[in-house]
Amino acid sequence: MPEIVNPALANAGAGPAAVPQPRSSQDAIDLIVREEDSSPEYYARHYTHFEWPLGASGPTVGIGYDCGYSTAAQIKSDWTGFVADDVVTALQRAAGLTGEAAHQWVRAHGGSVTITWNQAIAQFRAHELLKWEHIVSQHLPGSDKLNGDCFGAITSIAYNRGPSFDAPGPRYAEMRSIKAHVASGNLAAVPGDILSMRRLWPKGGDLWNRRVHEAALFTQGLRTAGIA
Repeated sequence: MPEIVNPALANAGAGPAAVPQPRSSQDAIDLIVREEDSSPEYYARHYTHFEWPLGASGPTVGIGYDCGYSTAAQIKSDWTGFVADDVVTALQRAAGLTGEAAHQWVRAHGGSVTITWNQAIAQFRAHELLKWEHIVSQHLPGSDKLNGDCFGAITSIAYNRGPSFDAPGPRYAEMRSIKAHVASGNLAAVPGDILSMRRLWPKGGDLWNRRVHEAALFTQGLRTAGIA
């Protein structure tokens, strides 16, 4: 993934800066947290320390935060103020590790960080979600016209698959189609794009089901907007 710029920009003018608010609806925020970590109990078992979620993933902590696709500088920017400085330093050691290298690293160093559920949720809501909303806005022309459910559903997809709306090859055909349909205003076609992605994963598996939930949320947003 490319280096990501922190979107939490202070408002111009005198006085204290306004706290940035997410564009995603509460239903969308709940969906992302649920799909990434399921529940506080599941989080406590799997993500309090480093976890390797298989495949090309890197060492992962928090609400689906993959250190393997982050630089040490990004990690410092993303986590400073949410966890102690020594935890930030430990997170930075996992930067850039993916696949089997990440697997072996987690086996050796998985317990080197401890991040509580409350810390993870605070970091996600105040920083990570805003960062990914900014990424979606930058990569998806026309996304400024989406309501919170529709925008949040696409943010969930990008949070899971990266900002791959221009990636080549058949694996990313639906991502390119989503970009085209949002840009043209053909929003009614987007739930079908999302559901079509299910071909990439085993039927009934976590990611297969996640796409179903995201498509349903986007459809909910269309109904609210009077489109579906």
